[in-house]
Amino acid sequence: MPTAPVVGLVGLAALRRDIAKMTDETRGTLYEAIKSAGRELAEPVAARTVSTLPTSGLDGTQWHRPGALKGSVRVYATRSGAGVRMGSKAIPYAGWVEFGGSRPDGSERTFFSDGRYMFNAARSMQMAAAEKYSAALQRALERTGLWTNEGTDPGGVHD
Repeated sequence: MPTAPVVGLVGLAALRRDIAKMTDETRGTLYEAIKSAGRELAEPVAARTVSTLPTSGLDGTQWHRPGALKGSVRVYATRSGAGVRMGSKAIPYAGWVEFGGSRPDGSERTFFSDGRYMFNAARSMQMAAAEKYSAALQRALERTGLWTNEGTDPGGVHD
């Protein structure tokens, strides 16, 4: 009876050690690279969101500031990437503009669970973003110089 082939992963322990060196704290090399890549990818989403958001045709007053929502769109970094936000405590209607629904003052807007502006911008760029993010992480891993199992000689790989 033939024996089943045995497959082993050589170098896994070394890979784990190298990744631990890059992520030993929240400010580690890998986290900084992830944040940087995330910001790089979130900027076009923010720009597209700003370009598609409507601006009120009403004159500006103390209570009504046309363009305030566009001005509130911003990119923020997280430990594992970045994101895009719009609105603030002073601009509480961002969710209503994006998704619709009813407001306490009785005004209504058709509800879209998928969003209108920011979510559409993010969805339209998701494939390109995934490719760029992957490439940015690969560059970050290569820049660290920590990976110690390089080469094609199986005898040179260690654990």
